[in-house]
Amino acid sequence: MIPACGRTVRVAQQGDQFEFQCTSEEFERVWSTYFDLETDYEEIVHRVDPADAYLTKAVQYGFGLRILRQDVWEMIVTFLLSQNSNIPRIRKNLRDLCALTDGQVPTPQQLAARSEAELRALGVGYRARYLLGAGAFFSQYSPDDLYALSYSEAHEMLRKCPGIGPKVADCICLFGLHHVDAFPIDTHIRQILKAYYPNGFPLERYRGCAGILQQYMFYYDLRPVNCQTKCNRN
Repeated sequence: MIPACGRTVRVAQQGDQFEFQCTSEEFERVWSTYFDLETDYEEIVHRVDPADAYLTKAVQYGFGLRILRQDVWEMIVTFLLSQNSNIPRIRKNLRDLCALTDGQVPTPQQLAARSEAELRALGVGYRARYLLGAGAFFSQYSPDDLYALSYSEAHEMLRKCPGIGPKVADCICLFGLHHVDAFPIDTHIRQILKAYYPNGFPLERYRGCAGILQQYMFYYDLRPVNCQTKCNRN
């Protein structure tokens, strides 16, 4: 069961086929877009330089990966919570935050109305200040207005919000606005760049899909240790 876009859908997999339990109209209007099914990921994979052994292995390992078209405000809140954290803690923080507003991500106005003490009681630590700042900032400037901006414009606007630095702005641009030229550099990606791209990742070659390739790299880097040994031998 997948909750998104104010609704839920049950998805079942049979081999390489997926069955969505919804009407054809809902699938085309909501889920096809949400799962980014209109984008030709096979064409992106074919753009990979065959001489780039690391990236070639990464896209092969990550076959089927897609960048979801998620709600931008939900991504703002999620990535503010993600700073210097881990996935279990992020999930718990987000779940506890949503519990304040009947299971939904608080709106900017609802977030701005909370106190720092209330948010710290949820275990979010110093991120409480960032959440309050984002609530106040986006109470004045609608998150939905970001959709109309270019990547550079959206990135600049996001940087004006308390708690949002370059990496978080890139994450929001990629996952919340689908600006696929955004290339977030976190600890994992920085290590990959140091090991395999000491002169920098060829962003110009992959203009229009660099962020998608970044996700293949990220996912490949997090593969289980036993798979890493096997893959590195191939």
